[in-house]
Amino acid sequence: MNFDDYKWDTVIEAKQNPFSLRIGQILEYRDLIFLFVKRDIATTYKQTILGPLWYIAQPVFTTIMFMIVFRHVANLSTDDIPPILFYSIGTILWSFFSSLLTCQARVFYTNKDIFGKVYFPRLTVPISVIFSESLKFLIQFSLFVILFIIYLFKGYAGFLSLKLLFLPLIMIWLILMATGLGLIVSSITTRYRDLAMALTFFLSMLMYAAPVVYPLSGVTGKLKMIIMFNPITAIIECFRFCCFGVGEISWQSVLYSIACTFLFLLGGILLFNKNEKAFVDVI
Repeated sequence: MNFDDYKWDTVIEAKQNPFSLRIGQILEYRDLIFLFVKRDIATTYKQTILGPLWYIAQPVFTTIMFMIVFRHVANLSTDDIPPILFYSIGTILWSFFSSLLTCQARVFYTNKDIFGKVYFPRLTVPISVIFSESLKFLIQFSLFVILFIIYLFKGYAGFLSLKLLFLPLIMIWLILMATGLGLIVSSITTRYRDLAMALTFFLSMLMYAAPVVYPLSGVTGKLKMIIMFNPITAIIECFRFCCFGVGEISWQSVLYSIACTFLFLLGGILLFNKNEKAFVDVI
C-alpha cells in the first residue's frame, strides 16, 4: 500500500491565507481552551492566602485610592455620579482592558515551551486568555452591581433603561481592541523585548489619557481632542452612558474607535499568523 493511499483524519499544513482563523480547528480543540482557562486561573493566585478574593480586593483598594486622591484632594467632578460608583466602574473597565492586553502581549513568551513541543491551533491560547480575563471581569462587575443596588435603596436616582442591553456589545468591542493590540505587541516582542518592558509604563500613561478617573465633560480645549484621540475613550464613555445615563458620546468618536479596533484586530491576526511559524527559533 502506497503512502498516498492512506486516508488521514487530520492534515497539518501551513496557512495559505494570512488572515485565516481556522475556526473549525479551534472548535475541535475547545477542551484545550478550557484547560488553558483552568490553568490561568489556578496559577494566577497559587500559594496566596486570599486566592480568588484578590479579584475583588484589587478594584476595591484602587477605587478607595482614586476616591481619596482625585475626588477629595484634586476635587475632580464625577458628573453627579456617586464617587464610589464612578471610580469603581472606571477601575474595573481599565483593569480588564490593561490585564487582557498585557496577557495577550505575553502569549508567545509565556507559552513558548508548549508551542515548541506539540501542535495545536495557536489561537486557542489568546482565546483562552479572553475567557479567563472575562471571568475575572464578571466577578468584579458583580461587585459594582451590588454597590449600584445599595445606592438605589439609599435614594440614588439610578439610571435603568434598555440601554443596559448594549453593555455586552460594548464589552465585545473592548475585548477585540485589547486582543488586537495584545497580539500586535506579542508578535513584535518575539524579536524586540524592549516593547514588552515598556508596555507597563505605556499603559499607566495611557490610563490618564482616557476618562477613567475623570469625566470627559470636565475636559475642554486641545486636551479634550487629545483624549478623544485615544480609541478607548469612546468605549468608557459609552459604558458609563449605558449605566448612568451621562457621558459625552458622538457618532464620530464611536466610528473612529470601531475603525481602530478593526485595524488592530486585523493587524494582530496578520502578525500572529506570520510569527507563529518561526517564533520558537527567535525567542
